[in-house]
This record gives sequence, structure tokens and C-alpha cells, in this order.
Amino acid sequence: QAFRMPDNRPQFFGEFENVPIDAKGRLIVPATLRNALPNGVTSIIVTEWFDGCLSAIDPEGWRRLFDQLRGLSISQVQTRQLVRKMAGRAAEIKLDRQGRALIPKKLLNLANITDHATLTGVVERIEIWNPDRYNDAQNNIDLESVAEELEWF
Repeated sequence: QAFRMPDNRPQFFGEFENVPIDAKGRLIVPATLRNALPNGVTSIIVTEWFDGCLSAIDPEGWRRLFDQLRGLSISQVQTRQLVRKMAGRAAEIKLDRQGRALIPKKLLNLANITDHATLTGVVERIEIWNPDRYNDAQNNIDLESVAEELEWF
């Protein structure tokens, strides 16, 4: 069952392991994640993300992210690098009737994803991971320390 915020923004959650990727680079987006997309949305924007994964964002979420990128000062080299990486490598991907997304090989290669992926819902986006890299990243998180450092909870 999907959950959406009152303003119709998606709320993605859950972890989906061993999602197969066929020879063409297609993966099936789990129904739980597809159902969290706003009504009528049949495409996602996939781009290189932090920590070595890819991020899939619904078009409205991408617009909000794009507006944030646009608001950064391009006089700083780090800003130009960030915008170039995120916007330059982004691809709009249409979901087919089976819920498959054809991820460009270049993006899969950037995240070292081959024949299987781990997908995880991260509030307003979906992360697409190399399974080993995802497990390593998750195993290295001390939830209590992170929450304490962020003064959260």
C-alpha cells in the first residue's frame, strides 16, 4: 500500500533486494514504490547520487531539486561540479506497462550495478544500489551516533 503526503508528494520506503536487471539494463520497480508515485506519473528521473548509488525521483521532486540547484551560486567551483554531475547525468525514464525502467548503461556503470540491484525508498526518492555497496554502507551506520550528532530525536 502506498502512502502519499497531503500535498501528493510521494513517500517512498522499504528495502528491495536482488532486483534483477536484464541484459538491456531494465529493472522492475517494485509495485510498492511505483504505487507511491503521484497519480498519473509514469516516468522517473534517474541520476548519479551520493555514496555511490543512483537516485530515482518523480518529475515534481526533480523540479524541486532542480530549483535548489538553480539557486546555488555558480561562482563556486563546487557548485558547478555538483550541478554538472546531477543535471548532466540525469535521464528521464518512462516506466513500461510491467513497471520496468530502462536505466542507461552509463548510469549503471557509474554505480557499479550489473545484474542485480538493491532499491530502497528514501522518503521522496528511490535509491538504486549495487547490492554489496549498499550492504557495506548500511553496516557502517551507527544509527544512535548519527541521530545524536544531528540532534535528532
